[in-house]
Amino acid sequence: MSKRARTSLFILLGILFLLTTPLLILYSQGYRLDWREQWFSQVGAFYFSVTPTRAEVFVNGQLTGRTARILGTTLTENFPPDTYLIRIQKEGYHPWEKLLSVSAKQVTEAKHITLMPVDPAFTVLENEVLAFWPSPRKIEAVMQKSPRAGEQTGWTLTLWDSLRNIEYPLYKSLSATDEILEIRWASDSNSFLMRIASAGVTQSFVQRIDRSLLTQPTFEKTLQTAAQLREKYIVDPRVQQATAFLESENDIVWLAQNGILWQQGNTASQATQLNQKPLPLRKETSYAIYKIKNEFFIQEAQTLYLLNRQTQAFEQFFTPFSEMALSPDGKKIALSSGRELWLYYFEEDREQPARAKGERIFLTRFSEDIKNLTWLTSHYLIFTRGDTIVVSEIDTRDHLNIVDLGSFPNPTLVWQENENTLLAYSGAQIRASEKLLP
Repeated sequence: MSKRARTSLFILLGILFLLTTPLLILYSQGYRLDWREQWFSQVGAFYFSVTPTRAEVFVNGQLTGRTARILGTTLTENFPPDTYLIRIQKEGYHPWEKLLSVSAKQVTEAKHITLMPVDPAFTVLENEVLAFWPSPRKIEAVMQKSPRAGEQTGWTLTLWDSLRNIEYPLYKSLSATDEILEIRWASDSNSFLMRIASAGVTQSFVQRIDRSLLTQPTFEKTLQTAAQLREKYIVDPRVQQATAFLESENDIVWLAQNGILWQQGNTASQATQLNQKPLPLRKETSYAIYKIKNEFFIQEAQTLYLLNRQTQAFEQFFTPFSEMALSPDGKKIALSSGRELWLYYFEEDREQPARAKGERIFLTRFSEDIKNLTWLTSHYLIFTRGDTIVVSEIDTRDHLNIVDLGSFPNPTLVWQENENTLLAYSGAQIRASEKLLP
C-alpha cells in the first residue's frame, strides 16, 4: 500500500471515528433516533407482570416477546416518548389491552395483569338448595335443603364442605312452614347464630361446628350429635335496646338509640364511647355497623357514614351506598352505589398508577345493578351485573379491562381464594367454576 493510500485510509477512519463516537455516546446515555421527529431523543421502557405466564406482548401491533415462564414478567425497552397500544394475549384467555405512555428514562409498569379464561366451565355440586350462607373461610357453607326423598314436610340445615363436596345435617325443621330469620357466622367459622320462627315462636340458637361429623355414617346419628352442640342464644344485655350491633370474638360494638356508638371488649369492665356528637337517627330506618381497618362505618338506609377520629363525629362518606369490600392487601375498599363502582384508599399506594391516602377513584358505571362485590385479587374485582358474572381490573389508565365469565339467574357468588375457584348459587343449585387463576 502506497503512502498516499495509507494517508487516505487513516483520514477515512478518523472521519468515521468522529462520526460514530457521538452516536455511541448518545446510545449509551439512552438516546435513540426518533424517526417521526427525525432527531435523537432519550427512550423509555415497559415492564409487565402477567398471570398466566408465557403470554405474548404486542406493542402497536408488533410482537415484542413473551413473558417469562416462571415469574411471568418482561421488560421491553428502547421506546421514544409517546403513547403506545399494548396488547397482551394467550390462547384460551381474554386479551388485555391498554394505551400506555412512556417517558424518557422512565419505565412504565403494569405489574398485576391477570388474564381471565374464556367461557370457564361451571360444574353443579349441589341441588335442591333453598338458601345458602357461606362461612368466612369460604370453604364451608350452611345450606337449607329441600325435604329428603320420601319425606313430605320439613327442610334440613346442613353443613357443606365445598372442597370435598360432602355434607352433614345440623337441624331438621318440624314443619315446611318454619322460617329461617337469620344465619350469622362467627368470624372464626367454628359456630353460627341461627334464628328460626316456628308456629309463631322465634327461637335463637348458637350451633357449634364439629367437622369430625363429616365422617358420621348415618343421617339420624349425625343429626343427634349436632343437636348436642346446639345451645340457646342469650342476647347480650348491652344490645337488647340497641339500634344496631356488631359482635366479634374480641369485642362488641353497638349503636344506642341516642346515636352514640359504644365499644367494649369481652373482658373489659367499662365500655368506650366512640363519638361525642350523636348521629341523628331516623325512625323506621335500618342501620348497620361495619369495622374495617379499625375504622367505624354506620350505614343508614343507603347512606354510609365514617367516624372522624379527630372530631369524634360521624361524617357522610358515601351515598347512595350498596356494598363494600376490603382488598386482600388491606390498602383499599371497593364500594358500589347500585350501578357505580368506586375505590377508597386507606393507605398510599406507590405502584403505578400511584394513589394517595384518602383518595377516591371512580371506576365505572353500568346500566344494571352491581351485586356480590368482592375482590378476586388486590387488583381485580369480581361481581355481578344483573345476572352476569363480571371481572374488572382497577387500573384506570386509558380504560378498564372488563370481561364476562358467565350468566346465571340472580346468582350469589363466593370466591374461594385458596382454591382459585368461584361458587355460584342460582336456581336451587350450587356450581363451582374451574380454576380461574393458576
